[in-house]
Amino acid sequence: MKHTRMPTAKLNSHLSVFSTGFAALILFTVAPTHAAAPKKLLVVTIATGFRHGPAIDAAEKVLPELAEKSVGEFAFEFLSEPGSRPNAGRAPERDKKMTDAEWEEAQSNYRAAAAKAKADESAWTTKVKELFAAKLSLAALRNYDGLIFCNTSGDLPLPDGEGLVNWVKSGKAFIGMHAATDTLKGMPAYYEMINGSFADHLWGDGGTYTFKNHEPSHPTVAMFPAEFQWTDEIYQYTHFNPEAVRVLISLDMAKSKPQAPYHVPVSWVRSVGAGRLFYTNFGHKDSTWHDETYQKHIVAGIRWALKIIDGPAQPNPAVSSQQALKSFAVTAAPLLNKDAAVLEQKALAKAKADPQWALKFAADADVYRTLPTPDEKKGATPEDREEATAKKNDLLTRLASEIEN
Repeated sequence: MKHTRMPTAKLNSHLSVFSTGFAALILFTVAPTHAAAPKKLLVVTIATGFRHGPAIDAAEKVLPELAEKSVGEFAFEFLSEPGSRPNAGRAPERDKKMTDAEWEEAQSNYRAAAAKAKADESAWTTKVKELFAAKLSLAALRNYDGLIFCNTSGDLPLPDGEGLVNWVKSGKAFIGMHAATDTLKGMPAYYEMINGSFADHLWGDGGTYTFKNHEPSHPTVAMFPAEFQWTDEIYQYTHFNPEAVRVLISLDMAKSKPQAPYHVPVSWVRSVGAGRLFYTNFGHKDSTWHDETYQKHIVAGIRWALKIIDGPAQPNPAVSSQQALKSFAVTAAPLLNKDAAVLEQKALAKAKADPQWALKFAADADVYRTLPTPDEKKGATPEDREEATAKKNDLLTRLASEIEN
């Protein structure tokens, strides 16, 4: 058979028509008829209590970058401070070399600065109230699919606190980062929703601690291994109810210092009515916000809370009680001259037989956190410290007896 070659110009013309038609077919086949609008979240970074300034500055830079990388899944609007909160700074301390006149001048200058800061703070507070009234009224909340409290703190001037909680219950997303649990501590509806109020942080931001990932398959914590180390500031809480949330990350007391005989949860999720809540204690340090693993953690938490991805939210109180028992064993055993492994084994066996006993034990062990630790630098006497130590040891002895009997 004789083959004839098509002229180049004619061949190019045929290919052009074919390519155009094929491209049109591809576009018609895969292009959506319309793109879904991104989920819209309001990010609040205002703090009326302690302000995590470097972390907030980092978050306000990082979060928009993460929204851009989400390829239209979500977008942020920020409710930020209306300028720096007025502050007179620390009161002066008298240097030994100061004359009386110099000391009086330093005090006078500070009194003037304090008076000005007080007046300026009143105007600042009024502006904050106006911002909250504009962005967090029930009418304004209808514009958002979710709300993020990013290192907020203090008594934020919510126009309607109960209404905000009901808004989340209606099917919205709430995401809390680090000091979100140091926020609205006088509002039960809020701290019951987020499930905790900051009490203290024995584990400061200068330390590296070990953590347990209880559910590496959960999308919000899948970026962490089952055990990992992290450098951040770790809170302990009041108003934490283990029967209300699904704890995903906890402090591993056996591999961290200092040690305490109670559970320290770090990240959890829960359903709030038809809505979802994600909380992570990580986020105190500005360097944390620039960490790729942390960014994956909060993006996954946001996507989960918005119901873009799924994962269980049923409470897992047994995780909290088991962690409390393990923490108790490793902390109390050396003080009571007992074998930590044996004490833990007995405790876990008793918990398996009686889960309600384990939950009560965890609550009783948490009382240890509230016992005072007198400080010599603040005037405590040796007798004060001895009495405080005796009370702690009495509690540990009683709880150990519960396990062994």
